[in-house]
Amino acid sequence: MASMEKDENGGTTVTKDTKEVSESPQQVNKAAINLMICGAFIAFEVSKQVVTYGTKEYNNGQYPISLTTIVVLIEVVKLLISFILLVHQGGVRTMKLSWRFAIPSFIYGMNNNLFLYALHFAPPPLWNVLIQSRVLMTAVVYRVVFKRDIPPQRWAALLLLIVGISLAEVSNSGHSDTSTSTSVVIQAVLLSIVSASLSTAASIYTEYLFKFDRRPFFEQQVQLYFFGFVMTGVWAMYVTKGAPLAVHGALNASIFWLLVLTILLGGAGGLLVAAIIKNIDNIAKIYSATFAIFLTAIVCSVLFPENFKLNLLFVAAVVTILLSSVLYERAKPKPKDSDTNGVSPQVVTTIPRQLTGELPKGFKAEHKG
Repeated sequence: MASMEKDENGGTTVTKDTKEVSESPQQVNKAAINLMICGAFIAFEVSKQVVTYGTKEYNNGQYPISLTTIVVLIEVVKLLISFILLVHQGGVRTMKLSWRFAIPSFIYGMNNNLFLYALHFAPPPLWNVLIQSRVLMTAVVYRVVFKRDIPPQRWAALLLLIVGISLAEVSNSGHSDTSTSTSVVIQAVLLSIVSASLSTAASIYTEYLFKFDRRPFFEQQVQLYFFGFVMTGVWAMYVTKGAPLAVHGALNASIFWLLVLTILLGGAGGLLVAAIIKNIDNIAKIYSATFAIFLTAIVCSVLFPENFKLNLLFVAAVVTILLSSVLYERAKPKPKDSDTNGVSPQVVTTIPRQLTGELPKGFKAEHKG
């Protein structure tokens, strides 16, 4: 806000008051867009999990086609959507493939296959509890590797987040039709540790890759999903012995359309995750996924009451997660003048080299458009 002052000669000068700063319309619009992206992701994620579970549940406990093929088809959907949008923007002619996008594509491909495979060893509620170890893994990596300051209040919020999710999922863990013997639980725990590690590595790598790469957003997506399609496709052909579309069970009309919805929702949800990482940060994606888990439990309690039931423990979990969200936001560190996109200059110059060698120089040299 500007103020008027008189100088020694009786003239008037204008000085700038830096104490009072209001949000610009651009900042307000960006916040609204980010909120819409997170909301859309939650809606798609809930729909995807419910539909995917229904596809397996109504087909005698098995997917109608190989789970590796489902992962490939989801990658195809994401690739087609991204490519169409890239063509619309006129960026195809300047596109140049980069092997750096193959790294997160490979990790995501492994993790997506691992998720569907793990459902044979753990019911969805138990799996959602175990996989929440990625929250702490992400925070530890940000603090130890990227030297990002995380206040004690935020550590407390992250711990409270895990407690809340654990309460919610344990409240429903006894209603699953999957065996929970000791050996099966051990296998599920080991798989969840591997999955959480892969998810943390891929999401953090992708966040910094997107933020430091000068390519247009949809060109980044095309490269990411192209490599994902190639790698998961090769794996699907190997697992299915050259018959990726072999049908398991009776593929009636209902199962067929549930399968189609699973693939379409999986593809759209993947793009929304990328949009969250690009525009906000990885912690926002984790919180969006957390609320998606809660809403999925609520919907499943209505559609599958024999497997998911609401109780007081679940209500306590909802209150816990809300308290965690409030604590996390109140502990948000103040931005510094030296920060670049919320990241310190030291992170910008050193972290990419730790991950990929000379990442910033490679970005500038490979793509000048």
